[in-house]
Amino acid sequence: MEKIEVPQEENKTLDGIKKVMYTTDNDGEFKTANYGSSVEEFATQVAVEEYEVLKQESLENIKKGLSSPIEYFMFENRMDLPTLASVVGMFQFRVKRHLKMNNFNKLNDKVLSKYAEAFNIKIEELKDFKV
Repeated sequence: MEKIEVPQEENKTLDGIKKVMYTTDNDGEFKTANYGSSVEEFATQVAVEEYEVLKQESLENIKKGLSSPIEYFMFENRMDLPTLASVVGMFQFRVKRHLKMNNFNKLNDKVLSKYAEAFNIKIEELKDFKV
């Protein structure tokens, strides 16, 4: 079995903490090894920047009355639609409807509390969201 070199590069997004990966030693036995990867750091930075762009677009859509605060908090918490749907325990099509302001205005406190809990905020922050 060919030995794979484990990257030992600096990853600033982890504040100097190394991740663990499984590798094999010379005898073919599995063991853990610390690693850091600049490629992983770059991918993380790109993802964070993309969520910032989505968050800003969401704020603009909220100003226009198109999107709901749920969409903003979804991006603020670096979630996508499948993740949010899973966290709140609803089907994706239902959550997608709640991302629109006209449907958001019809939601009761029971549904809003699921979102508030998912975002670790109070219901009032969703109801009284100001851009």
